[in-house]
Amino acid sequence: MNPAAAIGRSPQVAARQIWLPLAWAALAAAAYTGFSDSRIVVAIVAMAALGLWAWFAYEHPRAAITSSFVLLLLAGTKFRLRDATDSLDGVVDAQVLLELGLFAAIGIAGLAAWLASCSRARTGKVDMLIGMYVVIALLSVLWSATSTLSLVRGAQLLIVALLATAAVRVLRPSMALWAPCAAAGVYTVSCAALAATFPWALGTVDRGDRVRFAWFAVHPLEVGTLAAIAALGMIAALIWPPPFLRRRRAVALLCYPVALSAAGVLVLTNSRGPLLALAAGLATAAFFRLPARLRPAVVSLVAAAIVLLVAAGPDLRGWLLRTAAHNRAVAGVLLQGQSADEVLGLSGRVDLWSDMRPALAAHGLFGYGYQASRPVLLTAAEWTPAYAHNAFLQSLLDTGVAGTLALIAVVAVALSSVFRRGLTPRVRGTTAALTVFLVLNAMTTEGFAGAPGIEALLLFICALCAASTRSVCAVERPYDSTGRP
Repeated sequence: MNPAAAIGRSPQVAARQIWLPLAWAALAAAAYTGFSDSRIVVAIVAMAALGLWAWFAYEHPRAAITSSFVLLLLAGTKFRLRDATDSLDGVVDAQVLLELGLFAAIGIAGLAAWLASCSRARTGKVDMLIGMYVVIALLSVLWSATSTLSLVRGAQLLIVALLATAAVRVLRPSMALWAPCAAAGVYTVSCAALAATFPWALGTVDRGDRVRFAWFAVHPLEVGTLAAIAALGMIAALIWPPPFLRRRRAVALLCYPVALSAAGVLVLTNSRGPLLALAAGLATAAFFRLPARLRPAVVSLVAAAIVLLVAAGPDLRGWLLRTAAHNRAVAGVLLQGQSADEVLGLSGRVDLWSDMRPALAAHGLFGYGYQASRPVLLTAAEWTPAYAHNAFLQSLLDTGVAGTLALIAVVAVALSSVFRRGLTPRVRGTTAALTVFLVLNAMTTEGFAGAPGIEALLLFICALCAASTRSVCAVERPYDSTGRP
């Protein structure tokens, strides 16, 4: 044996002889301490599980990203009712711990998948725009009245943005648009089946004049939104099949029952906002399905009809009353046991927005802190679940003018897919349909400006896909079985 080689290896051997006993001693001390306190055992097991999950996400980024969509839906599921002030007081229970743990897993998966597949990718303008919105949300911790809540929600928003960026770059735009909708479909059908089978999973709300289907403690409006997203995503996949479905016909056939089941759940929730937004999204998809030579004529006809309608000053109240008198089915969908004045007042939302004016005037520049405007809304209206029921007003309350402008810019980029000719027909049509749905649904709900979830994820994905013609990593190109380009 070469003496020089032996001398060169001797420091490594010596270090190994020193660190190996120390590692065993540390492991023994941790085991002894852990078995004396069950919480330490749980923490060690959780850290080991997250470490294994990070390794899996790095080795199999595509599987980790698609699994994270399901985890995000589970994180947003309310399994029991919590008082609106519990979040403000920092009350932590099993439901909150589950949510935080799932978001930690999602963040690890998104970061590991991004490092594995796109670590050398150039950051685009849309990435920076989304990052600006996230930074404003995190900076609002400095002036937030409930800084802990703003910090947690801001970190969750960062995780959702990271997941969207990784999804578009790892899965490519066509798959990144389909996978979250497919996850919403599986989630909707599974939860609806549980609620229909087991009484403990049923969360139906009976308000006398109407019964609204739901599961667990999830609000029927949120159930309707998820069902509409699932239905719209499945229908768009049937119109423009992504490459994944073209290779797997059996999976493509499942889009039909999932879309029908999700549409049925949406009807059972009696949620007008998601239903009308779904109709607009489907109309957008149908528009892009038309031949290109017919689209200008359709746009001209619709624009002329809108101008004539506005100029005539329509009597919406009279129209609702006449419709209710002549068509019971339409009356059941539009009125749902309410009067015409209640419907035109958007079930009290118009009064809520009027009552919010002093609060907006007092903190319109910087807002009250990300997701920290709940005390103001609870004071303005006790019936509201501490949200403004409008995404842009919610953003003004939480992040002020700067955050709202950044959010509007993200929405504008997503809507710009309508005019971008460099996109594939599937990416262009699906992005436009989903964005139209998200924006219209956000007119009566907090939507993508509420607690970070599937709607914020889809908005970020749509914005990134709309600009994918200029993105380095989002270009449709072959990937191997692990998801690496």
